Amino acid sequence: MYQQIFEISGPVFFLILLGFLVSKFKIELHEKTMGFLLTHIGSPCLIFHTLSTTNVDINILIEICTSAIFVIFISSLLAIFLIKILKDDFSPYFSCLIHPNSANLALPLSILTYGETGLIYAIPYYVIVALSQNTFGYLTILGSFKFLYILYHPIFVLSISGLLVLILNIEIPLVVINSTNYLGNIVIPISLILLGCSLSNLKIKNLTKGFIYSIARFFIGVFSGLIVIYLFDISGPKAGVILIMSTMPVGLLNYIFTVQIDKDTTTVAGLVVVSTILTLICLPFLLHFLLIYFN
Repeated sequence: MYQQIFEISGPVFFLILLGFLVSKFKIELHEKTMGFLLTHIGSPCLIFHTLSTTNVDINILIEICTSAIFVIFISSLLAIFLIKILKDDFSPYFSCLIHPNSANLALPLSILTYGETGLIYAIPYYVIVALSQNTFGYLTILGSFKFLYILYHPIFVLSISGLLVLILNIEIPLVVINSTNYLGNIVIPISLILLGCSLSNLKIKNLTKGFIYSIARFFIGVFSGLIVIYLFDISGPKAGVILIMSTMPVGLLNYIFTVQIDKDTTTVAGLVVVSTILTLICLPFLLHFLLIYFN
């Protein structure tokens, strides 16, 4: 079992370390370009290719999407309660507590733990988190919301396109299938390398608050995920993927949003770094738990 855990977590640690070293050795790496490739090309193509080439039951997609929505809802209630107790500002910490890193770590872990099945379950969950973070999360952090921007975002467009292909059983040309497959394959290596670079570059000035909210993010995710798994009577790899997606650290996109308004950027940077480090430390134990109870 421990060998299996190492085989799953080893590539994740290696690619993050690679990104960290690339940054530390001052090797030129245009993070904005990589981020664009990831969010506007790789991830949308990965979503489209997965939805359009799998024979997954539409009921499973609905179940996963519903589970993700309920996890976000429960997390929101717990986040509001915590922020009220700590007497902190609603922005930007609310989004940090409810929107985890559903791409950089969650997708690779789901694939490495459960293979193609894990990806099938992880993609619809990732779509819900991505849409929520770019709409609801954007609103709570920046205080403004551009609805039309969401409608033509590649993630939204290709998600809807992939769902239509799946539901209507539309035959897609092989060149489109292969192209989206190749572009989708860049998501895992680029996302993990980019995360490693980000961990190297982000500066921490408020470790205390970062540590408190990082611990809170983990337990809010675990608690919300387990509640949904219990309520919907979910088991096996499906439950495992939901728990992986819900327990991930604070999403890097939250930090990018705070930079735009220059509000608590150092604290949110600390949240991203500390929560990611804590997750990486706890990763072997999480995988051990998943392989025992949700395999």
